[in-house]
Formats: sequence, C-alpha cells, structure tokens
Amino acid sequence: DDEDERPETLAWIEDTMREEYFWNGDIPEANRLNYSADPETFFPTLLSTEDGKTRKGIHQYYSYIEKVSGGTRGFINEEYTYGFEYTAVNISDRNNTYSYYGVLVLYVIPDSPAAKAGLKRGDWIIKANNKDILTYTNLENLFDGNSKTLTIGQWNEQEWGFVNHKEVSISNARTIDYNPIFMAEIIPWGNKKVGYLLYDRFTKGKDNKDSSFDDELRLLSNDMFSGVDEFVLDLRYNNGGLLSCVQLLCAILGPADILTKESIGYLKYNDDTKSPFGAGTRILGSGKNLSLKRLFVLVSTDSASASEAVINLLRPLMEVVVIGEKTEGKNVGSETFTSKDKVWEMHPITSKICNSKGFSDYAEGLSPDHDMGDTFEHHANGDISKILTDIYDLGDERERLLRVALDIIGGSTYNNSGSRGLLPSGMKLKRGPINSIDRKATNGVIIDIE
Repeated sequence: DDEDERPETLAWIEDTMREEYFWNGDIPEANRLNYSADPETFFPTLLSTEDGKTRKGIHQYYSYIEKVSGGTRGFINEEYTYGFEYTAVNISDRNNTYSYYGVLVLYVIPDSPAAKAGLKRGDWIIKANNKDILTYTNLENLFDGNSKTLTIGQWNEQEWGFVNHKEVSISNARTIDYNPIFMAEIIPWGNKKVGYLLYDRFTKGKDNKDSSFDDELRLLSNDMFSGVDEFVLDLRYNNGGLLSCVQLLCAILGPADILTKESIGYLKYNDDTKSPFGAGTRILGSGKNLSLKRLFVLVSTDSASASEAVINLLRPLMEVVVIGEKTEGKNVGSETFTSKDKVWEMHPITSKICNSKGFSDYAEGLSPDHDMGDTFEHHANGDISKILTDIYDLGDERERLLRVALDIIGGSTYNNSGSRGLLPSGMKLKRGPINSIDRKATNGVIIDIE
C-alpha cells in the first residue's frame, strides 16, 4: 500500500489538513505531492490561494507550521523590547534623489526603556547614533536591542521635513511586564460617564494556564466601568488573539440580553457544519454586563481577526459605531495541532467566524462608519497623503478618533468630509516595511473554546 511509504510527519500533516483545513478541497492529489520534502517545504504546497492575503505582490498565507520551541509563541513579555510600538514611513521624492525613513512612535509602555528616555506618542525618530535612517538595514538596526542615542523631531508640513530636533538616550531593550489592558479610564463628558478601554491583544493571561488579564477585565466591569452611560473600546493596535477573550468582551460590553442568548455567532467548518458559541453568564464569570445600548469602537488598518470579530458579533445585537480606517479583514479562525513526537505544531485555518445573522463576509476588511486616520491620511491606493501633526496621547479627549466618539456622545453631528491632504508635487510617502504591531499578529482568531 503506497500510503505507508509517506514519512510519519508528512503523513500527519497531510491527513490532518485533508480533514481539518477550511479549504481542504484545494489540497492537491497525493500523486502531485513531494513526500521527500521537509515539513516546512511540504506544508505550503497544501495551501489554497484563498488562505491569506496578497500584499505588494507577495502572497502571505495565514496557515503555517513551526518547530515547537517550548513556551507560547508571540507573547510580548517573552521578548526583549524598548517598550514602544511604532510604524516606519519612507519619505522620498518621485525621482528618488533622496529617500529616508522616519519612525513614528505610536505609544509607549510605562516604566519601559522608551518611557524612561522620555519618548511619547507622536514623536518621530529620525536618526540613531547621529546617523540618518537611509536604508532598510538602518531601520532594522534601530531595533537591535542595544542602548543608543535617538534624534527626535516633529513633522512640519510647510518645511516638508522634521524640525525641533532633540536627542534622547535609550537603554538596552529588556523584558517588560506586558498587560494587554493598556489603558482604562472614565471620561466625564457633559452629564455622561464614558468608559474608555485601550485593549491591545486578546490574551487571557501571562501564559496558557493563567487568566489574570481576563480577571482584570472582570474586575474593571464591576468597579471602574460600573454604571457608565457610554463606552469607547479602542482596538486600533489590536490585531487579534483568542476567541474566549472575544466572548468575554462581548459578555461585558454587549446589551443586557446577550447573557441569555444561546449563541452570538458560530464557527463554520469545511463541511458546512456550524459550531455555535455564546457570551453568557458562564463566560462572564465574576464580571458584570454593562447593559450598553451602543458601543464605539476605534480601529485602524492594523485592527484584525479577534478585533473584527467583536464588531461583527455585536453588530446584529446593538448599535456599534466604528471610527477609524478600514480594518485588515481576517474573518477566519485557526487551531493548533501537535505532531505525535511533539516536534511540530501546525496552525491551519479551520473555520470562518459568522455572526448570529450568518455574516462573515469581511475578508476585505470592515468599513468604518466614520473614516479617518489617527496619524496619517491615506490615498485610495493606500499610500499616505498626509502626515498628521495633531497627535495627542491615547485617552486624551482631543485625540482624533476618541474625539469623534465624544462629539457624537455629546450630541453634535460629526461630519467627516475633511481634506484628504495633497502632497506637494514630487513627494512620496509610503508606510515603511516595519510596523511593530505586525509582530503580535495571529493568523486568524485563535479558537480556544472547549
């Protein structure tokens, strides 16, 4: 029997994929597969073009396989970091007579090397150790973890460049206690009490056995957020994580009757079977449902997977006002399979995530109700048309996206037909090849419900 001639690991990969993979109908027939390949070469040959996205001409699959290195993958608190999130921008002229990078600080983690150096949201790093950031390699070296002197500037539209240079010293990168509940506060607005939560990753605790972050959300719902009139959920830097965290947020932020619903959505598998899931009392645990009538969600092009699931799942149940940019568009879920010898872990896409109305058609992203950037304005083709200079701290009432939510809460109609910004002729701005939010990305909502 030919079957037995397959190496054990490849047989496990193929058999699991033929059974579990969402697009299993696209897997080539056995006689077209190369059983002498190593697992990392073999695995991608099974994948469907429906899996993942093509960006800048390169197809990036969501499904992947990796050698098990022990521990959980991708938690920021296992990494050495300076403690700030950033995005790089390439600034050039059309003839490329000059081209350099600026690195915009998006936010800073308290008590980190970046915080101690005095970096803050809206700062631009334009030199490292007094050298311009001219190449991709320069850009990568900026984040090598060593202590260095950074030159900070502010963008000036008239000058078409950076002004007010100052130098700061940043110490070596180190591990930082990371908490996805980055900011939680009450904003008094008119006669209303507005809850604000900046949540930057759907993760329940410090590792798979810990639920301290979920427990903190439950505590906040009973304490600080108890009795709020309105709520702003900031997911602009959140590109995903666990489905169980999605369920908990929905149980806290959804309308009161969400707790008694059999299900708020379902996973749809390759054979069209459906697996419903809820956001009921069991999920809520010691937390409190805030009985909200509507929810404001702040998003960006980085908001993905679990962030999009919260919006999609709550939309049929309550008014959800989405402010920001079109989201990434990850409407799928992945599961983890481990080989018998515990050497390999496979993370294929196994399901689509549908809301209670059966809607899951947002592979191209969810469009905001109020379309605006918080740090840049974009052309239709995705290139930057304007670098914004009115960038306030997250949670500041003047901050662009939050302000729109507060204006609507305050009863003023919000009209966003603002300028899209026109570049001086001959100038080009492109989002750079490095964006720190990407390194936290999951390849779909991680399905962790029993």
